[in-house]
Amino acid sequence: MLKNIVISLLILCGVVYAQSGAGINVNKNDLEIEGTLDSRNLAIMQNSSTILLGDFNFINIDNDIKNSKLFGAGIGATNRLEGVDGVELTFGVKFILSKAEDEKKGIDKWFSATPLMGIVHYKFPPLMFNIPPISVEGKILYAPGALAFGDSDSYSEFRVSGDIEIIQNVKIYAGYRNIVTGYYFDKNYVFNNGFYGGLKFIY
Repeated sequence: MLKNIVISLLILCGVVYAQSGAGINVNKNDLEIEGTLDSRNLAIMQNSSTILLGDFNFINIDNDIKNSKLFGAGIGATNRLEGVDGVELTFGVKFILSKAEDEKKGIDKWFSATPLMGIVHYKFPPLMFNIPPISVEGKILYAPGALAFGDSDSYSEFRVSGDIEIIQNVKIYAGYRNIVTGYYFDKNYVFNNGFYGGLKFIY
């Protein structure tokens, strides 16, 4: 099952994201595949006054006490922040589906929610001494009980990351994420929490 999901996402990143970007990041126990689809890269959307951003990710956690997975797919509207060069804001919604298998907590449950999503992206102006382009990003998602389903009670996610374009269209990046998938029986269950690093390909 996991193999099929990973293969499908890699194909999606290679085809759908052919004009946007895809990345893979890891730490000791986690693997994440993520990608973005920017409507400005699509010929059919070139004349549209609305800038749309697709946001997708898959996380696999595998250690001695936890074997969990999460899939997310979202869409948001993006615009530049007036008066501040290099800053873009995105607001939208994302669907989250996860399966937590945690021996320590005694949890073996599915989780689903549709959190609201906010993203702030800042690209630094050209730097001196031929330093490669650098950007930072912050992302917050939150779903109260009204946007959570089944045994799910709430969802929250916080991320901050930075990247540098070491080769044209290739970036290295690192960040921190905290994801809480709250259930009715454990409202503060931490699905994932930690630092990560990886490679990102942009087109």
